[in-house]
Amino acid sequence: MSILLDMSEIRRNPYISSSFTPPRHSHSHVFFELSFCVKGTSINTINQTPFNFQNGSCVILRPSDVHSLSDYDPKVYEHIDLYCFPDTFKKLCNACHHDLYDEIINNETPICFTFSNEIFSFLFNQSLVLKEMIANEDKFFETVYTSMIVTILSQWVKNKASQNTVTPQWLTELLPKFNNVNFVQKNITQIANETGFSLPYFSTQFKKYMGVSAIKYLTKKRVDLAKYLLVKDSELRILDISGMLGFENPSTFSKHFIQEFKQSPKDYRKASK
Repeated sequence: MSILLDMSEIRRNPYISSSFTPPRHSHSHVFFELSFCVKGTSINTINQTPFNFQNGSCVILRPSDVHSLSDYDPKVYEHIDLYCFPDTFKKLCNACHHDLYDEIINNETPICFTFSNEIFSFLFNQSLVLKEMIANEDKFFETVYTSMIVTILSQWVKNKASQNTVTPQWLTELLPKFNNVNFVQKNITQIANETGFSLPYFSTQFKKYMGVSAIKYLTKKRVDLAKYLLVKDSELRILDISGMLGFENPSTFSKHFIQEFKQSPKDYRKASK
């Protein structure tokens, strides 16, 4: 059983530098938490998956993430937490990249990564400045606080870009379905809904991994299947094939077929005979 920490936690103090870890038990938040280790080691268990935490390790915890820390020495271990309201977090994500917020929310695994030495030093020094500003009730502490969050978000984007692109499981499972006549009848919105992602996020991720838009990929698969059906079943009218494959009308079907194969569906069928 996990505990849900509400907004009262973040209103009291949006920043914590601690040499201990409150609380030890599994918990989640209604806000975002960006946490990084500055001293010692620990095990950060997020959604039942353990991660080794050490100097420079960072995690972006979403409201849906359940987590806890263990295996640390309270006399040595220290981490820094930055809390952020969801609406503010979304604005800061948009400042970095227009679809960053959706990427973070929909990321299939917990968001853990490691800072470069330069970024770690910068953030650690900024945390000291921030701590002093809050203690002195300096009203400009939010500027430093915001810059730290944006730096962390930017670092995650940079880390992702430098990693080898591995096709996610949802896409690996989705691609074979495009070879099915019944599946390609669907439009892109319906296909996106099947993945559980929003249409904008689905479209962005599909193009990222496939190198082509989801609409172009679907159209290509439709005309490939049309080519097969034109030869396989001579009894099927071109009008029927067009409807079976989800094209709005025969003229749209012919247009895409000609673009792909340099001849009309009718001429292709004749030539194949």
